[in-house]
Formats: sequence, structure tokens, C-alpha cells
Amino acid sequence: MSGRDRITLLRRLARLRAQRVEAARRLVAVAQDALARAQAALQAREESIAALGRHIETLDEWFASGAGGDARLIEGALSRRGLIADRREAETEARAEDQRAVEAAQSERDQALRALMRATARHDAVDGQLRRAVAQRAGRREDQEQLDFEERGRPRLQLLMGGRA
Repeated sequence: MSGRDRITLLRRLARLRAQRVEAARRLVAVAQDALARAQAALQAREESIAALGRHIETLDEWFASGAGGDARLIEGALSRRGLIADRREAETEARAEDQRAVEAAQSERDQALRALMRATARHDAVDGQLRRAVAQRAGRREDQEQLDFEERGRPRLQLLMGGRA
């Protein structure tokens, strides 16, 4: 394979590797967004659980204060506390699913980052090969030009020296 053909091939390969790096970067961005959404959902779930807990504490304080009242009012408060406790339990179970979603999103992001690192390393390797091939070809061209210059200058030198060069 000639030097020119090798350089052409390496340029095409470098372009392909650059496209793969860009695709890997896009996948990392998508994975980062998915992770951010999963973390936001988990945070919202945590805040909901905390708010429900505060509401239960408020009702418990009301019961503990002995501020009774109408039986229907107490029954309503007990019923409300039960509904809130059920909702908090459901939110707590859902939090486990949200946590798994965050872990899965982190795993996806980590895989995307590893793929980006591999793609970048492959691109850098091909780019290095291309740079070396171009430098070698330029060096050979300079050597050839120097030889051609010396060859062209030799007949003049022979003329000047009277054929003794």
C-alpha cells in the first residue's frame, strides 16, 4: 500500500472514529439526562414521604394534646391518619423502585462513559497513526526533493569544476 493510499485510508478511518466519538458523547448526554430525571423523581418521592410524615406527626400531636371534640371529628381524624399512613407506606415502597431506577440510570451512564472512553482512545490511536503517516510521507518527500536538488546542482558543479566533481 502506497503512502498516499495509507493516508487516505487513515483519514477515512479517523473520520469514522470521530463520528463514533460524537455518537458516544450523545449517548452519555442522554444517559446523564435520564439519571438526572431519576434522581429528581427520587428526591420528589423523599420530599413527599417527609411531608406525609410531618402530617402524621401533626395529627398525633393533636391526639396527644387531648383536644377531643365531637366523635365524628375524632373518627375523621383517625380515618385521615390511616389514609395518610397508607399513602406514606405506598410512597415508601415506590421509593425503592425509584432507587432502583436511579441505580439503573447510573449503570447506563457508566456504560456510556466507558464506551465514550473507548471510542476516544480508538480515535486518538488512528489520529496518531495518521499524523505519523503524514509526517513520514512529508519526510520522504523532503528527502526526495533534497536528492533532486543535489542531482540538479551536480552538473553545474561539474561544469564549474571542469568535470572533476
